[in-house]
Amino acid sequence: MKKYNLKRIFRIFCLQIVSHVPMSGPFRSYFARLGGVKITDVHHTSIGEGVIFDSMHPEYIILGRHVSITMRCIILTHFLDTKQKGIHWKYGNVILKDNCFIGANVVICNAVTIGENSIVGAGSVVTKDIPDNEIWGGNPARFIKKRIV
Repeated sequence: MKKYNLKRIFRIFCLQIVSHVPMSGPFRSYFARLGGVKITDVHHTSIGEGVIFDSMHPEYIILGRHVSITMRCIILTHFLDTKQKGIHWKYGNVILKDNCFIGANVVICNAVTIGENSIVGAGSVVTKDIPDNEIWGGNPARFIKKRIV
């Protein structure tokens, strides 16, 4: 087996542990980092149970300091390229900046940046960038109000 294939299998294994094994403390963050997710501060990042990180390109997911991702969220880094015939994928970074909070069952399905101190409400589908200090929610996620920090 090639070295690349073993590395990929290890990353997928670590990402499966993040989403399926009950654990507390910073352990989910450690396994997410081993799975390829770029986490700035493992000790102050909270990843809830059942969170699914894109296993195709987890290295495109970047989490800042004090990020909270609650249960059953999905973060994708590959997207269908509708400008080409057939099925072709494009890839992009998903950046969650410092102090952002992602509610339960949120799906992030585009290359987006979620700003500092922003909140994404439960059940939202994020398809575009969210500026700093704003609260968004819905399907697709829309601006709700400014956050005073």
